[in-house]
Amino acid sequence: LECSAPVAVWPELQPATSWHLRDMAKLLGKSKSGRQKTTLKYNVAKRVREHRRRVRKEAKKAGGAKKRTKKDPGIPNSWPFKAQLLESIEKQKKQKEDELAKKRKEQRDKAKEDQKQQALERAREIEDRETLRKEKRAKALAEREKEANKAGKKGDGEMEDDDEDDDDSGEEGEEEEDEDMEGDEEEEGEESEEEKAEDKAEA
Repeated sequence: LECSAPVAVWPELQPATSWHLRDMAKLLGKSKSGRQKTTLKYNVAKRVREHRRRVRKEAKKAGGAKKRTKKDPGIPNSWPFKAQLLESIEKQKKQKEDELAKKRKEQRDKAKEDQKQQALERAREIEDRETLRKEKRAKALAEREKEANKAGKKGDGEMEDDDEDDDDSGEEGEEEEDEDMEGDEEEEGEESEEEKAEDKAEA
């Protein structure tokens, strides 16, 4: 049996039509074509050429361009006495090299001597500093000893004064005691005389 009803087909499986492609181009955005007129192309190339030429000219005027050094052509084989000339040139080169080597050696020796002198000067400066420090320390110690001696002498003098004060006070105390004893003896003598007088009167 044949079915006359239309069959449903998914849109992904349907073939792409022209309007589908147009819609996709709108969504993605059209890419600009690289075509241009030949007149425009040649005009651009001409302007670039002129610009570069102008830049080179300005650099030449400013003196930025380096001159090419010419190569030494050497001595031709037909030159008379070529071997002797080459020997003299080699001798001159050797002399120059020897002079340069001597100068370099002298400079190295001079630098070494300068370094030695600087080291000696530094050692002397260090020794001088150490001697000055030692002298300062010795002076400080001497001053401290003097101050200590002075303080000791002052303490001894104060002790002697205290001893003298103690001796004086002791002597004064003894004198006072002697005076008190004498006064007591005199009072006892007077009392004994009064008692004797009273006894005589009673008799």
